[in-house]
Amino acid sequence: MIDINKVIDSLLAITAENGIVEFKEAKNTCSFDEIGKYFSALANEANLKGKTCACLVFGI
Repeated sequence: MIDINKVIDSLLAITAENGIVEFKEAKNTCSFDEIGKYFSALANEANLKGKTCACLVFGI
């Protein structure tokens, strides 16, 4: 099981986006198509790096 507090702490420690972590402001709206593209790109990159997950964080 994933400890969400550890995930949040590790995300807060990141100083810049990388292939498996994206920060999005999304002030007004974000279309489902855009979200789908982000998920797809992050999942592909995580797979290439041998990671089990990637993170898309809104509100940053």
